[in-house]
Amino acid sequence: MTRPIIGAPTTRDGYLCLADRPWRQAWPDARHLPSRWCHSQDLGRRIDAWLAWLAPRPHGRWLLLDPDPITFTAALLALWESGQSALLPGDDRPATLARLMPLVVGRLPAEPSPEDTQDLSARDSLATTQRETDRNSAGATVVAADSEAAEKEAVVLCTSGSTGQPSLEPKCFRQLDEELERHAALWPLAQTAVVCQVSHQHIYGLLAGILAPLCHGAPFCGDDSRFPEVMAQRVSEATSVGLDACLVASPAQLSRLPQHLALHHQRIARVLCSGAPLSRDDAIRCERLLDSPVIEIYGSTETGGIAHRRQSSGDLWTPFPGVELDLNDSALKLRSPFLARPEQWWDQADRVERQGEGFRLLGRRDRLAKIGGKRVSLTALEQRLCQHEVVQDARCVDLDLRDGRLGVVLAVAGDALPQQHEARRRLISTLREHLASEHEPSAIPRYWRFVESLPLNPQGKHDHATLRRFFDDLDDDRLPRWLGAVDVDDEQRITLEVPERLRYLEGHFEGFVLVPGVVLVQWAIHHARERYPALCAFRGVDRLKFQKVLRPGQRLTLTLKRRTDGIAFSFDSPKGRHAGGRVRLEARHD
Repeated sequence: MTRPIIGAPTTRDGYLCLADRPWRQAWPDARHLPSRWCHSQDLGRRIDAWLAWLAPRPHGRWLLLDPDPITFTAALLALWESGQSALLPGDDRPATLARLMPLVVGRLPAEPSPEDTQDLSARDSLATTQRETDRNSAGATVVAADSEAAEKEAVVLCTSGSTGQPSLEPKCFRQLDEELERHAALWPLAQTAVVCQVSHQHIYGLLAGILAPLCHGAPFCGDDSRFPEVMAQRVSEATSVGLDACLVASPAQLSRLPQHLALHHQRIARVLCSGAPLSRDDAIRCERLLDSPVIEIYGSTETGGIAHRRQSSGDLWTPFPGVELDLNDSALKLRSPFLARPEQWWDQADRVERQGEGFRLLGRRDRLAKIGGKRVSLTALEQRLCQHEVVQDARCVDLDLRDGRLGVVLAVAGDALPQQHEARRRLISTLREHLASEHEPSAIPRYWRFVESLPLNPQGKHDHATLRRFFDDLDDDRLPRWLGAVDVDDEQRITLEVPERLRYLEGHFEGFVLVPGVVLVQWAIHHARERYPALCAFRGVDRLKFQKVLRPGQRLTLTLKRRTDGIAFSFDSPKGRHAGGRVRLEARHD
């Protein structure tokens, strides 16, 4: 029997709660928008295809990872209509997925398999009749079982790990509906189309980019909208059919909004922003560029939304309706209908200052680690490092190693970025001395990584898994130090550094240590398989050239380009090209 989604029904004008299945309602026709837009008229058949696919399979929690908002939404709603839930990974790293798979009955494919849906048209009438029968038979228990069913798991979200280890955060239908109702009261979406630039795999993108428009019958789009030029085109498409646009963005995207876009002639009702702090300069600049209010939402995966503000009107945060705050001793505690246990106080790891009915954020409370039997403030270490003239940003990492020492990732000015072993050694020595004036020797980091900028996830937060990856070479002495990667057109460029303790340096050669050429080929293959998981069996090497030697401590860039029969690769540094060639790798066909 199909089990209904239950929640507290809401009858606000132009808004239906999840319990009312707004995606099955007859909303104003939005099919005059391009096909890249998602709207209720498109969803019914897609949901039915997923229901047919799910019917013979195990019942429970499924892993759902799909960047396309249309296919993601259809799959999620089919899970809900069939009484199941979704676990939403925050990223697609193999290690992340391997950690999560034991917690689910399976992973949903990109689309339902054809063999399960090929006869769907012939079954549509029967399936519709059966679903209505199921709903009607369950109708007698809808009100009586309302509170119990509202507490059923809807999704499980993954926290970013920006303040420690990533964790799982289940959300029930009550929590989602409570927050969506507040969104509807504050920022209604009547005659509005939503352009989402952030991932719906996280709470903010899921609520503001997918569920809020669904509950209003508003069309929405995402995926490639994260690019400024594409976002501008989507806003124009909405305006051209008489709809206002609501932009769902992150601080990272708004800070990079090009001046030339000049969207002030378009109809943008509002810009929502969340995930990390947005500077006041960026907020005001974007309001001017977009001719629209920029509204920030402060919260977390665990708490949902806590407060909101518009910086052009002041820097104070206003709590969401129903959110109760305790701001004593500069520590933030809250009770909220968006929490799993609304009656209990939640301790938020932020420092605040009360100002009338609002508050001002003062930053994170200390992050502490136990080093050498003593508690060390990672926050204090980072602040001290950032006082040095060459350091732009710093993040300490508790590596849980047997030696009990810390790692640190530092963003330094471009001309101070060490390219060779000696420059790296001198910079580390300088920064150690800088810390030694205020910190005990045991608290000073032992492992140092230097980058142009600290990596941020799509929400603008530090990602714990990415920070840990900077130190993978400590666990495997065959690997280079990984210092970040970026995709440029059809290439991937990976910044690497040769570890001084690399296994392959031993005996190669005494008095003039260098990296063997074959190791560079191995590194190229290793990173190619990470970037292109379908590549598997090695079939040979072509056009291989070794042009310059590579020494311990040297920084370099590995460039990978996909070819029909494998990859092309090159290793370059400020000294020039060290090696290049092509590797033939057979692709796996699932």
